[in-house]
Amino acid sequence: MNIKLLISLIFLFVTYVHAETVYKAVDADGNIVFSDVPSKGAEEIKIKKVQAINPPKARSFKLSPERDNSKKFNYTKLVIASPENDSTIHGGEGNVNIAVTLEPELNEKDVMVLSMDGKEMLSGKAPQFLLANVDRGTHSISVVVKNEDEIVLKRSAKVTFHVRRIAQLSPELRPDPKVVTPLNPPKTLQPGVSPTNPPKPVIPNS
Repeated sequence: MNIKLLISLIFLFVTYVHAETVYKAVDADGNIVFSDVPSKGAEEIKIKKVQAINPPKARSFKLSPERDNSKKFNYTKLVIASPENDSTIHGGEGNVNIAVTLEPELNEKDVMVLSMDGKEMLSGKAPQFLLANVDRGTHSISVVVKNEDEIVLKRSAKVTFHVRRIAQLSPELRPDPKVVTPLNPPKTLQPGVSPTNPPKPVIPNS
């Protein structure tokens, strides 16, 4: 028998039976024999008690999901450049041009949405909007950037502006073209009539 294997088996046996004394002897064939039972001529060997050590529990590791670098993309600036806050817009048609400043440039999957008086009006990717036929009075606008999941990524501050439009008189309130007044002079001026010397009103007979 291989001596190294025999020694290994003996030490393994010693570990399980917790023996403290081993006897070494030589048999008739000249082989070295180890035993925990004493025999004639055996050499006593003191072995320290083997301490069993419990191995630590294996720790489980969870693989981190791959990070989406697109989520790191942040807009740093979103402002309404025009019209200015508290400005007044004059015009008969009530058209309002709106210019937006966005930094960095708009992501291809995102969109800008314009709201007026709390209601979404227009959306697009260009930093310009046109509101047509806006009613007279005071209005507030704001712009947000949304991604494809309708999540707001950036929001601008509100801008307030005022619209003034020329009132359109109804046909009932329009002056009769037959009635000559300083505000409705005749097409052909009479002699001696000028803007500083308007003609006297002529009211047709009823």
